[in-house]
Amino acid sequence: MDTGGDEKRARRSEEDRLSNLPESLICQIMLNIPTKDVVKSSVLSKRWRNLWRCVPGLNVEYNQFLDYNAFVSFVDRFLALDRESCFQSFRLRYDCDEEERTISNVKRWINIVVDQKLKVLDVLDYTWGNEEVQIPPSVYTCESLVSLKLCNVILPNPKVISLPLVKVIELDIVKCANALVLEKIISSCSALESLIISRSSVDDINVLRVRSRSLLSFKHIGNCSDGWDELEVAIDAPKLEYLNISDHSTAKFKMKNSGSLVEAKINIIFNMEEVPHPNDRPKRKMIQDFLAEISSVKKLFISSHTLEVIHDLGCELPLFRNLSSLHIDFEDHTLKMLSTFLQSCPNVKSLVVEFKDSSKEDGDRVLSIPRCFFTTLEYVKIERPITGEARGMKVVSYILENSPILKKLNLCLNSSREKSESVILKELLTIPRLSTSCKVVVFEPRSCWVLG
Repeated sequence: MDTGGDEKRARRSEEDRLSNLPESLICQIMLNIPTKDVVKSSVLSKRWRNLWRCVPGLNVEYNQFLDYNAFVSFVDRFLALDRESCFQSFRLRYDCDEEERTISNVKRWINIVVDQKLKVLDVLDYTWGNEEVQIPPSVYTCESLVSLKLCNVILPNPKVISLPLVKVIELDIVKCANALVLEKIISSCSALESLIISRSSVDDINVLRVRSRSLLSFKHIGNCSDGWDELEVAIDAPKLEYLNISDHSTAKFKMKNSGSLVEAKINIIFNMEEVPHPNDRPKRKMIQDFLAEISSVKKLFISSHTLEVIHDLGCELPLFRNLSSLHIDFEDHTLKMLSTFLQSCPNVKSLVVEFKDSSKEDGDRVLSIPRCFFTTLEYVKIERPITGEARGMKVVSYILENSPILKKLNLCLNSSREKSESVILKELLTIPRLSTSCKVVVFEPRSCWVLG
């Protein structure tokens, strides 16, 4: 049997299918491949010999080259090619010791591609040296730009901003010439839909104002090692549908015009590393106002850190009337907190509880929780493995005993030295269920049980 011939024919067939694609489609595919690999495609056939020259973008990383001069020479030669179409994307990653030369070259390259009706600008500086590239002002007037992604660079103070097509902005540890630069850019992008800001103390922005009439998605990550009371984020985005905040340094979060919000992920402590004083009324009111603004969401993730601050300050919870899906990160808190929060979600149907088993002494603290019916809860998933310890079993019991229409409870099993799988399963079978149709699905690394 000529298996070798069959393999060759199969390879030729695969090559033919790719080669038979329209040239424009091949170039779009190549746009997402490192440019150095795109150039290598010239050896495939006569048709491919010069095809790489038509790719309308550059995707290059410094680490792919033997030395700095080879890196600069490659980028220069590629940008010097004559093109009939616009230069769609410029993706650049660099990590090199030639700081002064790199700053000059990167600014020069950006100016070149901006003049060619650039759509995507993606520049990441992994050098983390003493000097960063200052993005040239020409970027602010690139009217063809759709996506702007920057890391470890400096944004200068804009004199004029004209970015009518920008839909995506991602900024990772970006410095600003002054505190108003980001606010100006965000408010000037009339088509902006997605904004991601990963911050550190280097940006020197005490108050970040996110004002946008078009913004649909906003993710804010605070990487400051130390926070202070002056740090504030104020959001005014009437079309915002998705909010994701992970920040332990910023002291104040304010929102308004949040009626369109559908999903929120909240992991914030409002710069309160220590146990807050229950008489801190301004802080409590600010948190309550923030929670009220996000209370229209349909899907919510809230972390144990945020729950702790809410609990310790004695914050009054709003009613989350629209909430149907809730994910709670539940680590260092009693079951009472879970129960209290669920009572503020009168229409929740799906619940994911992520927690770590604690000691039996901790579990005893939850035994006095009053019975509270969760009349709409249909599906529950407990993400961390149940080991049979007190608190984990109490969470399962509390949900099963208080959910009259529950259809399914999924949980993972991880037997400990103290209790075997069979012992834990027997305990689960003895737990009373308020719902007669509920199925408990138990997953274990090697098998699965359905306790009907």
